[in-house]
Amino acid sequence: MALDWDRYTKLADSVARRTAAEYPGFDADDIRQEILLQVMEREATFEKANYVEGQLRKNFKQFANRYCGSERYTYIAHTAEYIYTVMEVRQLFDKAFFRPELWETMPTKDDGVSVTAGGVVVALWDLNEAFNSATPNDQEVIVKRYELEEKLTPAETVRLQRAVDKITRALNNSVVRRQDSAKQHSGPGSRKIGAVAD
Repeated sequence: MALDWDRYTKLADSVARRTAAEYPGFDADDIRQEILLQVMEREATFEKANYVEGQLRKNFKQFANRYCGSERYTYIAHTAEYIYTVMEVRQLFDKAFFRPELWETMPTKDDGVSVTAGGVVVALWDLNEAFNSATPNDQEVIVKRYELEEKLTPAETVRLQRAVDKITRALNNSVVRRQDSAKQHSGPGSRKIGAVAD
């Protein structure tokens, strides 16, 4: 039985768009192409299995995550730059940002001290700067979910997702600007400032 490529393409497009939202800097079209390439390489398996949509979506998500993870690792390894994902920023809000005891023991921003949270090493000052640049509405929904730990309405959940997306972009833009500045001022004995992954 031949594969329904129209169906596969539409599903791949849906998975790719969601995955691109989780991996800032990745293009949904590239992710979709990678998913379809993986299907083509396993065409006989997919034809024989005749997966239901839920299983197909799960397979496509695995292909997409593997692709983005591999590409991001290659990017980091070759450029020494780090890009935060939405998932990591959520973890930072959940596990570190609203914990006063972490801030009380932190030196000033100039000391460059980082805090480990959820497997990610990040300077909380960077996240604080991104949070402070957010709109009051975005700050409010983040505080409600992560500091007050209150239940969100469906509309607030959508607002939260958008707010975290915006803060992730702001955080990544800040890291890139700082790295560009460090490259311009690099020289013997210069210190590269940036966040790194475990």
